[in-house]
Amino acid sequence: MQLSVVAARLATLRAECGLSMKAAARAAGLNTSTIFRIEHGLVAPRESTVRLLLELYGEGEHAPRLLSLLREERLPGWYDAPAVPLRLSGYLALEERAQVIYAYCPGFVPPLLQTRAYTEAAARAALPPGTPPERIARAADVVARRQQALDRHRGPHLWTVLDRQALADPPLGRQEDRLAQLDALTQAAKQPHIAVQVTRPVAETGCLHQGPPFTLLRFPEQGRADVLVLHLLHAPVVVEDRRRIEEHQQAFARLSLSAFPVDATAGMLDGIRVTLSA
Repeated sequence: MQLSVVAARLATLRAECGLSMKAAARAAGLNTSTIFRIEHGLVAPRESTVRLLLELYGEGEHAPRLLSLLREERLPGWYDAPAVPLRLSGYLALEERAQVIYAYCPGFVPPLLQTRAYTEAAARAALPPGTPPERIARAADVVARRQQALDRHRGPHLWTVLDRQALADPPLGRQEDRLAQLDALTQAAKQPHIAVQVTRPVAETGCLHQGPPFTLLRFPEQGRADVLVLHLLHAPVVVEDRRRIEEHQQAFARLSLSAFPVDATAGMLDGIRVTLSA
């Protein structure tokens, strides 16, 4: 099973780079038949070959993730599918296992609470201009798959702090899409395992987080440390340094305490909805 996943991933990455098997083989100093056998799962590639190909495809820094499958150190999950960007795979594997997810999103609605229209708009903004609609749809499909965790029996608890301006000015041109996103947030906030807070004006609270959006993941295993994820421009960065995790735990606590309380969220969203409906 692992070999077929590695094969599919390498084939997809090559195709996304616009390289034929022949061109990839020439650039990597390999035979075309070698590329064919690797991509069809007919032979287990050497680790050095996988590293070489990933460097060629611009994914060299994520080689450990694919090599762990090649070594059969773990079983593949849905996040190892070729449609899931390799740079996201490791983070999504952690998110899938989390018991509690704390998310601070100053400029956008977190993916776990986005509507399809919002997800597609976010993907369109993040991907290069002229990206084919099929690729945007695949990115939205990945987010939809992530969202299934919240509907799972004994799925994770989500606690998120959102910026009011991001809710009032979403990346959505159509009014019906903007209202649908607010309605989706309202419905989510009613769920017992989801807590949504909206920030107060910084002028009132003096609480300003001067850093990128971040997520803290807490796991059910006793004794397992929390994980911090920084959502940077190119990819999420997983941080396991204890000091930095504690700093962000304290930052989230301050943000939550300075935001409007959870029971005020419905009223806040209704107020924003009235403004957008005008």
